[in-house]
Amino acid sequence: MMSRFELGFKSSELPVTLKDCSYENDTCPSFYFRMSDRYYKLWVEHKDKAQREDPDSPRYTVCKAINEGDEASPEIYTDHEAADLFKSEEAGAMIGFVREMQF
Repeated sequence: MMSRFELGFKSSELPVTLKDCSYENDTCPSFYFRMSDRYYKLWVEHKDKAQREDPDSPRYTVCKAINEGDEASPEIYTDHEAADLFKSEEAGAMIGFVREMQF
């Protein structure tokens, strides 16, 4: 199902390693990555807004995440108490944001 999903970018364009954390019932894929001992999630929506669960959702969203597991077996979830860090329709803008995050 998700294997045919067009992300709109190559993971090699990002300075982080994306780990797929999508579930079967998700309408779009999500990935987590770690930077400076913090976890983040990247949600990627369909390119075609008509195929999105919410057509007003941006294609790319980066948000803070929390690890409810441990280092050996991470269980990464969106931190719903924190505001989204970044939203855009453009892959290039998202890639630029993630590159700039390296502090």
